[in-house]
Amino acid sequence: MKQIDSTNLGSRFELTQDECRNLLDIASKALKYTYPEPNNGYAVAVLTKHGNVYEGISYKSDTYTLTMHSEATALANAAIHGEKEVVAITGPNCHICKQLIYESSLNSGIDITVVIEEGGTVKQVPISELMPYPWPETKDR
Repeated sequence: MKQIDSTNLGSRFELTQDECRNLLDIASKALKYTYPEPNNGYAVAVLTKHGNVYEGISYKSDTYTLTMHSEATALANAAIHGEKEVVAITGPNCHICKQLIYESSLNSGIDITVVIEEGGTVKQVPISELMPYPWPETKDR
């Protein structure tokens, strides 16, 4: 991964194709941990500025309102390990999770790259491009 430029959210990083494929593979393998049923939910992987990867899986609740999305558990998993500078996360992501990723970017000053595979092609899209009308627009520090 290398820092390539800055956006309104801060630093932006570009990953190699191998790094992207590795993240996508880790997310795919993490599906076996979805709760309550293995392989019946969602999983993602995040890459931190220090080069560490953390998985997240969906944790379904019978009430649905308490369900945890894989993006939230992945970001929390990284934070539990003292890593709050996430540079990339696998996608696609729902709009609730895009908001959470965007807020993480505001807090870290890193425009998190969302790694998506479409039709066999890997794409890297900064969260700032996926949030054309963000709220809040900036972080009061």
